[in-house]
Amino acid sequence: MDVGVSTASIFNKAMVEDIPAMLSPMGCQRIEVFLNTFSEYRPDFVRLLRSRIDEAGLEVYSVHPMSNQFEAQLFSIHPRQKADAFSVYRDALNAGRILGASHYVMHGSPHLGGTAKNLEFERIVPVFRELLDVAAEYGITLCLENVSWCFFHAPAFGAELRRWLGDRRLKFVLDIKQAVRSGEDPFAFVEAVGEDLENWHLCDYAFDEAGKLSLKMPGKGQCDFRALGTAMVEKGYRGPAFVEVYSDMYSGLDELKVSYEYVNSVLCDL
Repeated sequence: MDVGVSTASIFNKAMVEDIPAMLSPMGCQRIEVFLNTFSEYRPDFVRLLRSRIDEAGLEVYSVHPMSNQFEAQLFSIHPRQKADAFSVYRDALNAGRILGASHYVMHGSPHLGGTAKNLEFERIVPVFRELLDVAAEYGITLCLENVSWCFFHAPAFGAELRRWLGDRRLKFVLDIKQAVRSGEDPFAFVEAVGEDLENWHLCDYAFDEAGKLSLKMPGKGQCDFRALGTAMVEKGYRGPAFVEVYSDMYSGLDELKVSYEYVNSVLCDL
């Protein structure tokens, strides 16, 4: 399994255009690009970013926009909100195309503790079909990520959405930290949508004696990456895995490199 790093792991420690030169010495070749704001979707900026990525000898697999800036409005019942959000969605997809990305990572809409309205399957499934059609125009695969504060926070949602949609173009991302923050076992997501997983975000975690959760750098917690990766491969997984941690979880890039090297050694022969 090919292991890389998401630029989200260096969020606000450096600007995204400077990150490729920081990642290349770690030895990874494939990356996920986290785009932080609207100005980073502009073609002139994206072409600059692409040139930096090429100079560093890296390959972009997926693009991951700052979802809470517009993705909720993709599912809005207000026509102008939805139209504007789709315009931004196209900008992000175009950025992904310029970068050479094959996948777009989506959070979708927040569920806000169950108080969010108008997120019934009957209403959001046609929106997903629109989203899939637009992504196809850019040659990009849409992947929905499990996120603790969004509608795909439980395995059952992914399985039910896939059943309602009946369109296997929609793929999924397994995010370990978001699974445990949702109170779910990451293996349950593999069981629910494993055949359609095409991306994997790596972070570690630990529970103390009182059951309190804390996130850890990969290799410093309780996650059995090998067992989880094996379960995914048994479901047909052929995608990469990206170290995606919060940037306040470590001090120096040497720590990020150690975590990358750890998971690479664990997963490289899967």
